[in-house]
Amino acid sequence: MKNKKTGITFITLSIIVLVALNLGLVYAEKNADGASIKSFGGALWYMVITMTTVGYGDMYPVTEVGKIIGYVYVFGSLGVLGYLISNLSSKYQQYMEEKKLGYKGASFEGHTLLIGWNAFSKMVAEEIYHSSRKIAIVTDSKDDIDLIYHQFDQDRVFALFADFQNLDALQKVNVEKANTVLISLGDDTLSLQYVIDFHARYKGPDIVVSIDKAGLKNTFMAAGARYVIAHNEIASRLVASYMFEPDVAELNNDLLQSARTEDDLDMLEYRVTSQNPFLKKAYLDVFVDLKREKDAVLVALSRKTDGQYKTMTNPGSGLQIQEEDYLIILCTGKVKKSLEQYFGVAEGR
Repeated sequence: MKNKKTGITFITLSIIVLVALNLGLVYAEKNADGASIKSFGGALWYMVITMTTVGYGDMYPVTEVGKIIGYVYVFGSLGVLGYLISNLSSKYQQYMEEKKLGYKGASFEGHTLLIGWNAFSKMVAEEIYHSSRKIAIVTDSKDDIDLIYHQFDQDRVFALFADFQNLDALQKVNVEKANTVLISLGDDTLSLQYVIDFHARYKGPDIVVSIDKAGLKNTFMAAGARYVIAHNEIASRLVASYMFEPDVAELNNDLLQSARTEDDLDMLEYRVTSQNPFLKKAYLDVFVDLKREKDAVLVALSRKTDGQYKTMTNPGSGLQIQEEDYLIILCTGKVKKSLEQYFGVAEGR
């Protein structure tokens, strides 16, 4: 309120001073020989043209008093020009800063949303990025923004600086149109509270949460998480596998990564649409046709049952492929490119 009053006072005084100067200019010039400024309108025109540095030269003072007032306008124009340049520069810098911090929002749809930026979510982002999916990242540290954009292309990655407690800020990452949200806050208690609040507010995206204590899995599932990943549990299984079946462990490790080159193996899933060439075909026939035509291996099928997708590994050979099923396929990076065109959909759910 105080700043507003100060601004009004400044504007009022400025108007009074300009009116007084223009009246003085008219008084000094109107009876002078060769004068071109003889009315208040003429004085006002001269003031505007001078202070905006246009300077047509159609009007100019000829008296000493008039010239002094002219000097005031000339030096005033420097102040006006400096103010405009400074103000525009400040506005531009503010706009660019707000854009960098994500305040202008993203128009992503069908993207993955990562809440929290740490070593774990960074590795997840790298894998999703190489699968050509769009990612929105929410971090509570401004320093992370530059690091994120240094690592990822802004066409497919959007970063937002926000307080995790401010769920309204998620509107800027188009949260309702996200497919999946990964919550990785580094603290199980904070993550649990966030899952509860997020699930109560947003029903669209599937919630995936990373935790430290495997014993809390059921608690997180009851709170609304669809999938719960315990770091230590995954690591211990992989280490044990390396100890007594290293070749299997090595293969599993490779399959967990997105294909980076044409020769890399990748495990993918594709939704079955009404245009899928395998729709209503038997599982065994699809297995054979995929191997023969695309050099890809059908590993499993996922089908929605009671509102949730369930994966069927090695189902009966006569099982028919239905619309909205997901085909889980093992292939190389080279084959992956052709499968998207063949099925008419991008990989992933």
